[in-house]
Amino acid sequence: MTVLEMPPSRVARPGTPGGLSVGNIRLQLTAGVLLAALSLAGTVSAQDGALARADSLRMAGDLVGALQSYQAAYRSNPGDAATAYAFASTFALQAQFPDSAFYYLDVALRQDSSMQVLFDADMYFLLQDERWQSVEDRQLDKLAEQVRDSFDREYARKLFRMRIVEWAYRYHITLAFRELGPNSPILTALANAMQEHHAQDLVNLEDLLKEKGWPRLSSVGEQAAYAAGNVVNHSDLDVRQKYLPLLKNACEQSEADWSRYAPILDRTELELGHPQVYGTQMELNEDTGLYEPQPLLDPGSVDQRRAELGMEPIAEQLKRFNESMQRDFGTSGGS
Repeated sequence: MTVLEMPPSRVARPGTPGGLSVGNIRLQLTAGVLLAALSLAGTVSAQDGALARADSLRMAGDLVGALQSYQAAYRSNPGDAATAYAFASTFALQAQFPDSAFYYLDVALRQDSSMQVLFDADMYFLLQDERWQSVEDRQLDKLAEQVRDSFDREYARKLFRMRIVEWAYRYHITLAFRELGPNSPILTALANAMQEHHAQDLVNLEDLLKEKGWPRLSSVGEQAAYAAGNVVNHSDLDVRQKYLPLLKNACEQSEADWSRYAPILDRTELELGHPQVYGTQMELNEDTGLYEPQPLLDPGSVDQRRAELGMEPIAEQLKRFNESMQRDFGTSGGS
């Protein structure tokens, strides 16, 4: 049976998967792909035929064709922030025309108070450009208005960068799997590179936690704080056991999101030989070709436990996840 961690979604919000391995790379990546895909879907809707075609070409790996279609869509609606963002992120993925990426990001972010760009892994190749700090500063200024007096700007900056690095190559791995299959040496190389990123992220995170403690919502905001749990959840059992108490304490003080705690706890419990509590860890049913929860404590009351953390009912999460597998990998299950 193929095993997968379910993203720790709250209502209408995707989450993150567990650690990386070549053997089940599609499964480990799907939740992260879901995060970006649903987030992008909120900003890049099929406004017209050109935009829909651009989205399709991008998913198929034809970035040049996608850029041409995004350009057509943008010309038909100049200044549209959603199209400009899709245009910019595709230029960033292509990694050949950073000037164009930054130009369209400027358009996209003028009225954008969200932090999406600061955790969008598609922006990875822009991180080393000195102009990226200006993008960060622009959005962090907006975050400072939301967090107010206790805002730790540099802690937030480091966490956001960590989040992008953690998921760098996500698009490329998904494309490689879909086009070349799970045994492709290209997929193996990308997965190994992603694992190296995670190892460095963990070193950086542990240094930050020693210096500043677990990131608090009142200091860095939700999206930056998310990075810490993401890195811990991708780590081994010892790391998760070490930091679960810190995350739990922050949750009890309303300084962290309980739905970030759930998948780390579930994964830890399963590895210790116990049933999971919230149903965030999944496995493939080879007979049905669909994913379902791994052994679960008192399944009849799982939705009540999830609701207490602000998480959606497990049936809705399963439906959304299996649909995402069909969309992103051409299958609901493992074939």
